[in-house]
Amino acid sequence: MKCLSISALIAALLVLASCGSASKASADVVARVNGKDITTAQLEKQFQNRLNGAEQPPSAEEAQDLKLQVLNQLINDQILLEMASTAGLSATDAEVDVKFNEFKNQYTEEKFKDLLKEQKMTIDDIRNELRKSITIDKLVNKEITSKISVTDAEIKNFYEKNKDSFNLPESYHIAHILVTPVADPDLRNGKNDDAKSPDEAKQKAARLLKEVQGGRDFATVAKESSEDPSSGPNGGDLKFQPLQAIENIDPRLAQAVQKIRLGETFPQVIETRFGFHILKLMEKDAGGQKDLSDARVQAQVRQVIFNRKDQTLKNAFSEAARNKATVMNYLAERILAAAGKSQ
Repeated sequence: MKCLSISALIAALLVLASCGSASKASADVVARVNGKDITTAQLEKQFQNRLNGAEQPPSAEEAQDLKLQVLNQLINDQILLEMASTAGLSATDAEVDVKFNEFKNQYTEEKFKDLLKEQKMTIDDIRNELRKSITIDKLVNKEITSKISVTDAEIKNFYEKNKDSFNLPESYHIAHILVTPVADPDLRNGKNDDAKSPDEAKQKAARLLKEVQGGRDFATVAKESSEDPSSGPNGGDLKFQPLQAIENIDPRLAQAVQKIRLGETFPQVIETRFGFHILKLMEKDAGGQKDLSDARVQAQVRQVIFNRKDQTLKNAFSEAARNKATVMNYLAERILAAAGKSQ
């Protein structure tokens, strides 16, 4: 964390300058957006969530800086929520139910209760956060995402300017199922299946390999039982990887991937420092200069351009919405007032 930053101080001053002299507010109110209060309790809850997992508590200055950032996000969210409500885009109970069930199904009942306790949250807290997220997403999709277009001319222009980045080495599209030899209390897979020792991990990997060799879908087994949090939910997909990148993970994986036929799974469990891997080769690319006629190149360029436009428009939309709102940031005023007294 950084000390109270210049950017945070400038943001606070801009809020004060744009809003003029503040009306009085009680100590339990940190901001007011179009007449609606954001309370100290609301800010503190979000602030504590941000601190979860921090190696050490922040200093007083770091805490102030982070609280200003969190409050700024709460203010922006409140503005967008009001806009969505006016446009009739508020999340329905049914939409919240679907998202809540998707979230909860990642855990056993016991682990879900542990999560609530650890995060100091209730089921209503989670549902409220999901409702807010869905509502804002609906507004953003209507006002921004659905209106973004990427033309062929833009794709061609981007490709020509970045042609060298599409001169690629030989690469392999691989998927894996990973079983780690240590217990992971935060593990999330379809079966909440976690090996807790090297022996358990080795036995589990051997069992999963037999399932795949017996005809079970590789991606399904990965979603159910892989202990890799990044690839497991995507069916174990590691995308295209140059051979050097695979070798950097572990030379044994690189040796194995060169022996597998397309569409097949390596016949043995591969042990690395990460645990036990079941490896599948999905595609192979010879590398070289990729032309714009390659569908994957077109898709990649289109996504890069889309993401850039999306981020720019989201930032502009949020700022334009804030310009039309009446915002009082009392926390910013109090921090500045306290600084003045200390000096």
